[in-house]
Amino acid sequence: MKKYSLHLIFLSAALFVALCGGALAACDNTGAHEHVFGEWVEVTAPGCEENGLKKHVCTVSGCGYEETEDIPALDHAWGTSKVTKAATCTEAGERTRECSRCHKTESTPTEKLEHEWVTDSVEKAATCTETGEEKQSCAVCGATRDAEIPELGHDWDVPEIVKPATCTEAGVERKTCKRCHTPSEDEEIPALEHQWVRTRVIRAATCTEAGEEEQTCSRPNCPVKTQTVEIPALDHAWQNYFTVDRQPTFETAGSKSHHCNRCEETKDETEIPKLDVNTPISYEFRTLRGNGELLIDPSVVIAVKDETGREVARSSRATLAGGVFTADLLPKTYTVTVENTPDGYTCGESFTVTPFDPYCNVYLTATLRQGTPTGQYKTGDVMFDFTVSAASSTVGELSLGGILETKKMVLLNFWFVGCTYCEQEFPYLQRAYARYKDTVEVLGVNCPQTGQTGSMSEITGYAREQGLTFPLVQNGVLRLAAAFGVTGYPTSVVIDGEGVVREILIGPQSQTEFERIFAKYSAEDFSAHRESASALSPAALLPARRRDETD
Repeated sequence: MKKYSLHLIFLSAALFVALCGGALAACDNTGAHEHVFGEWVEVTAPGCEENGLKKHVCTVSGCGYEETEDIPALDHAWGTSKVTKAATCTEAGERTRECSRCHKTESTPTEKLEHEWVTDSVEKAATCTETGEEKQSCAVCGATRDAEIPELGHDWDVPEIVKPATCTEAGVERKTCKRCHTPSEDEEIPALEHQWVRTRVIRAATCTEAGEEEQTCSRPNCPVKTQTVEIPALDHAWQNYFTVDRQPTFETAGSKSHHCNRCEETKDETEIPKLDVNTPISYEFRTLRGNGELLIDPSVVIAVKDETGREVARSSRATLAGGVFTADLLPKTYTVTVENTPDGYTCGESFTVTPFDPYCNVYLTATLRQGTPTGQYKTGDVMFDFTVSAASSTVGELSLGGILETKKMVLLNFWFVGCTYCEQEFPYLQRAYARYKDTVEVLGVNCPQTGQTGSMSEITGYAREQGLTFPLVQNGVLRLAAAFGVTGYPTSVVIDGEGVVREILIGPQSQTEFERIFAKYSAEDFSAHRESASALSPAALLPARRRDETD
């Protein structure tokens, strides 16, 4: 029994040492062991400028060790500053603010005000070159002072030309002050550049050689007057397509090349193989107006038949691209007819095309239509014939067909009395007409407005007043104006020698524009009257090509 009691005593002692020894080791104040701290507790609250204090204590039983730490000062919570002393022109002011926590105040100075000087009296007026003097007072504080008035500086007038500049010599100009009339120092006007204008070509330039021209300075009193200047060589203007120089036959090859549009030089000469009865070539067909202009109308049909009368090719809306119909056919002779020609155009015959000249330009003839138009005209339409009465008793009635028997074009000019733009345009139209009246006719179509009579006497008097020599017409003009949908004045309609509407111009035109129109539509190469109804023109068209050819 005693033996077991001793064992229990020793075991209890060992357990006590183990537990208490471990706790003491954890809270050893020497720092050899780690403390277990609780939450921080504020000891002293911080102020605006003074730090506060906080601590935390070890939570292990029996330790009681604690640590402390500063709480940073809060800084002041300043309110809005207020003026406590107003600034004046002579003294600075003051603004003060207060902290909402500690009620401490802080003041800062404000700058003095600027004097508001106003002029009381001018003791000496300033001039262009000298300063003046004046007495001033402050509108705020009443202080006074003597002040300087800055000199005004010269107010220069428009320069006077003392010596005009020329093309070769500088000129001189001088200015005068508007206030004191003092003249400035003379200033140089740079010499002018020559205004050279070509007066004549001494030797025309070619593709390979320079030319020479004489130029005259258009400025008056130019001492140089004229000069001779080189005209640079033009360079070749090569066509972007091949031209057939020699057509192939069944026995011999042909040739093609690119031509210069200016000098007939050629390059890139290429052989065209001789014709083979079994190898198709490209035949090209075009339909043109009588003046040579390509007719682009998808309703036109070009029909091609062989020597037996069998149709071998027919154009359609899809194949008649841009008015040109191309068909690959065996090298034979074919006949060509045109169907579905537009109103006013006729083509009453067939044309022959051979493999040696595989092009066919079919010229249609335009004929003035008879009757009354049912819709509005547009460019490309053939006109209905019409008759109008001229205001002049010496002219009488005029018909479009009768005019086109002797003239190459007609211009209808729609106007009315009192139209400002018409009156501005008439002098230009009259001068252009005077130059081209032998080949051009102008009809001034009067369109009376509300309240106007449009009488013969009114029109005749107006023509005399404006100095117009071309016929002014009256009868049926409202119907004619409606046929073109005229709503704005002036409106000009250009009709060529075949009676085809070429251009419709709305608004006033210049003399240059009228002369351009007259020159274009009355030119010989624009004539509607040709000796033959069709023509073969290989040089103006793309060359024949075999299907296995490429440029």
